[in-house]
Amino acid sequence: MLQFEHPTLFIAAAIVLSLLLALFVYRKDARFKSASTFLRVILVGLRFISLSILALLLFKPKWLNETKEVEKPIIVFLQDASSSVLNYPDSTFYESEFIKLIEKNNRNLSAGFELYSYHFSESVKEGISNTYEGKSTDISNAFQNIDDRFHNRNLAAIILASDGNYNKGINPYYQTAELNSPIFTLALGNSTPEPDLLIESIRHNEIAYFQNEFPIQFDILSNFDSEKKHRIHIRNKGKTVYEEFVDLKSQTPLSKQLFIEATEEGIQYYDIAISSFDGEKNIENNQHRIAIEVLKNLQNILILSSAPHPDIAALRSALEEGENYEVKSALFHEFKEGVEAYNLIILHQIPDFTRRNQDLLNKIVKSETSTFFIGGKATKWSEFNEVQDLLEIKTKNSMLEVFPIINEDFSPFELSANCKEFIQSAPPLQMPFGEVIKKEPGQSLFKQKIEGIDTNKDLLLVAEKEEKQMAVLLAEGLWKWRLFDYQKNESHDNFNEWIQTLSQYLTLNEDKRKLRLQYPKMITEGDAFRMDAQLYNDNYRLIEEAELRLLLQDEDGTEFVYSLTPNGSTYKTIIKNLNEGTYQFKVESKFKNEQTEQTGTFAILASTLEQQKQMADWNVLKRISNNTQGLFIEKNNFNAYSDIVEKNVERNHQVYFSKHLSDLIKQKSIFLVLLLCLLLEWGIRKRLGTH
Repeated sequence: MLQFEHPTLFIAAAIVLSLLLALFVYRKDARFKSASTFLRVILVGLRFISLSILALLLFKPKWLNETKEVEKPIIVFLQDASSSVLNYPDSTFYESEFIKLIEKNNRNLSAGFELYSYHFSESVKEGISNTYEGKSTDISNAFQNIDDRFHNRNLAAIILASDGNYNKGINPYYQTAELNSPIFTLALGNSTPEPDLLIESIRHNEIAYFQNEFPIQFDILSNFDSEKKHRIHIRNKGKTVYEEFVDLKSQTPLSKQLFIEATEEGIQYYDIAISSFDGEKNIENNQHRIAIEVLKNLQNILILSSAPHPDIAALRSALEEGENYEVKSALFHEFKEGVEAYNLIILHQIPDFTRRNQDLLNKIVKSETSTFFIGGKATKWSEFNEVQDLLEIKTKNSMLEVFPIINEDFSPFELSANCKEFIQSAPPLQMPFGEVIKKEPGQSLFKQKIEGIDTNKDLLLVAEKEEKQMAVLLAEGLWKWRLFDYQKNESHDNFNEWIQTLSQYLTLNEDKRKLRLQYPKMITEGDAFRMDAQLYNDNYRLIEEAELRLLLQDEDGTEFVYSLTPNGSTYKTIIKNLNEGTYQFKVESKFKNEQTEQTGTFAILASTLEQQKQMADWNVLKRISNNTQGLFIEKNNFNAYSDIVEKNVERNHQVYFSKHLSDLIKQKSIFLVLLLCLLLEWGIRKRLGTH
């Protein structure tokens, strides 16, 4: 069928014109008067056909082709090629005999179905594999991949050969609804549990400060009862930093929260382990390694106050007793320096009623430096409501006593049990009497207790803004807490802890180095190492046109050089296929005549995801088959799974009609007709003695 881009009237006019030209040539030319009428009609017809073809081609006609395709029903075979398949006693079966069974059964299925075979672990590849080397398993991704490849195709069934264990992606059960095809599952491995100990749910901070303690939390789980005590130990650089013997009961997790002192700066690797028992088959999940960056660089803190106050001395003493703080205090109206180099600025009863040094307040509010507001009797609350957007206070400056209540749902950081007990029993603070309105989302560390009544009103609120961390304490009188701590405990440890912990949180994201790097301290073998860098000038403005390169050195001393590519205000690099081990690096930046460098380390750990479970999860496979009207097939039926599939899958052929347009000028038959007409016309004219 022909289709034209131009109106039909133009096409008809071109054909009529071709006829008129053909008639004009052979009616008016005297050389053809002696020819018979029959020959002249043939000549007119031949000329008319050739002219019409040429005229039609000028209008770029399209030829509509319609084809019919019959597609056989499709079966997809999915083979789990992750290393967990070799965790079971019959692992040699899956490396040899099982592969032959797959090939035999799939040949049988190919007679009546169009069969496609794939193997997968973290990604999907074509064909069957006789090696099981995948370092992770993502069954849901395999299902998604098949859905993408065979969407709107005649997919009759999927055969999944797996042990059911997955450690990446979502539960594959939730992905089956997209496939709309029965899934037959071949149950690999062994679902009988072996006695096993494991460490799981490890939680820790990524950053700690030199000579401070940092928390490590984890759970230990046993699937059997044991009368023997098991040894927990944590090692750093081969040295045991913690050791304990514990009793374990079946299916009863033992939760541990430990505090380890950071004795060396830099990235430190801690190996957490529980001793194995005689005959334990899976010891890979008995140990885990974590990485913590221990910072020794000083955090610069500035305390500005409207007037001398005993709170200032209490704050300064608490911070200076920490190893990582350099503290400066000054009266607000006398401070004339810049604020860019400080990691935290504490404003005590600022803004006040004097409105002195207003430019400094505006500069602090607009800066990216973390800010801690402490209110009091001298605070001008109407202006306080304007310079920060966390809380609004409606008050007439009358004061009242308020006790703190620890908010147990507070999550940004954790205080010790002794510190919490100290705060709950501390003397009251002085805050303004009035209504407290929260303007922006934030987390409250302290709530208010007024005249013995617990309220839900905020007393100390922290929030993470786009540019910086912020905190607001609505009361003064911290100096009384410091004295109370010494009176009760003969030390200032509890008071120092909460002040230092809060300050550590507020300064955690404040990096005042000109070259700032973001990278993982520890990744698993097979994952890509990604590094982002930002470069700042002396005024802490981003530089976007510098040259940055990464010099990487492995444990053998081999060096590699990579460039960091600019991407907006960030410089990026991605390195793949790094082997297991610890790497040292140096990033060098060059901008105009200034050079900056920064060093660091990171570790590539051997992947143990596939060794965490030594028991197949056949329940996952059964749910997948039941949800899709497939069948769960055990090992004793592997030899004939093709017969099982054929009996339970409909062989419906699917017919597709497809249409596509092609340019008529590409049709060879058109040129043959045109050439034939021209040759015949030329031959007849030659016979009549004309040209």
